Amino acid sequence: MQHFDAQYHCLVTKYGKLAPLAEIDLRPRCHAKVEVRFEDKVEQVSIRLDQTVAELKKQLRTVVQLSTNNMRLYYIDKGSAFGPDELKFSTRALYSYSIQDGDEILVVPKSK
Repeated sequence: MQHFDAQYHCLVTKYGKLAPLAEIDLRPRCHAKVEVRFEDKVEQVSIRLDQTVAELKKQLRTVVQLSTNNMRLYYIDKGSAFGPDELKFSTRALYSYSIQDGDEILVVPKSK
């Protein structure tokens, strides 16, 4: 351990105290601002990423005026070339979809 201390002080003496190259925050995101699309309406909604798909459906009830049993949710990643991903597992946490600010949630009524 003392060897590293001596080496560190030698480098500081020679090159000076260097500023960090970048500030990196590796904490998981807690919230995302997404566009919720339902029929011809689009609304910006802030969602908690630690909640489950079932909890998101409850949050969106007032936005889309549908019961949780009557809605299907699709996640559209703005940065992906792939199509929408259905959020069909009610116990899955939203952070596991890597949702970012600006992504979309498409709400489709279930067909009878």
